[in-house]
Amino acid sequence: MKLIKTDLRGLNALQMLTRARVVRNQMKNNPLFPAPTPSMADFEAAMDDLYASVRSTYDGASRLEFHLKEKNREKVATMIKSLAAYVSIIAQGDTSIVLAAGFEQRRSSSKINTIAQPDHPVAKSGHMPQTIEVGWDPVRGARVYKVHITKGFANDEGPVTVVLTSKSRCLIENLEPLEYYTMRIQAMGAHAESPLSVMTSALSLGFKAA
Repeated sequence: MKLIKTDLRGLNALQMLTRARVVRNQMKNNPLFPAPTPSMADFEAAMDDLYASVRSTYDGASRLEFHLKEKNREKVATMIKSLAAYVSIIAQGDTSIVLAAGFEQRRSSSKINTIAQPDHPVAKSGHMPQTIEVGWDPVRGARVYKVHITKGFANDEGPVTVVLTSKSRCLIENLEPLEYYTMRIQAMGAHAESPLSVMTSALSLGFKAA
């Protein structure tokens, strides 16, 4: 797991230069970091090249100059990541050392081994015939939801149809007209699944065949 958060995604050349300056100002001549990789001299040289590119393209430039600016931006980004890795080794989990280098501590991620039961399921007749709309509160850690459907009002016995959805709502279609259906929701995570929610029922509208 990475200790350092670098926050470089989407930065343009000038923003990357600003980010590099923060790291340089914090790490240069800092006794906590006696032998950074890359060296501060190499890092500053790459920053100088990027600064020159930013200036040369400020009011427009050739395609070659813009290409060079992008290469210099990528070089500085790579060096920042290398310095972050170096600081991570030095810090050994010490947040104060991470901050002293101008970086931030990355939040540790943990597996979600329990998934809460979906709350407040509400079913209602759909706008179109033979449909029912059902929604519920989103569940933290859920990747997909199973909607368990049984025929009848407030009934969870008998044949069950399961519909999968990645959102905390679902449109159930092709139901029998003028019949009640009962839904219970189950949240599914990467490593766990929730208990079934309480029941919610609604009427499927439409006309029965003669």
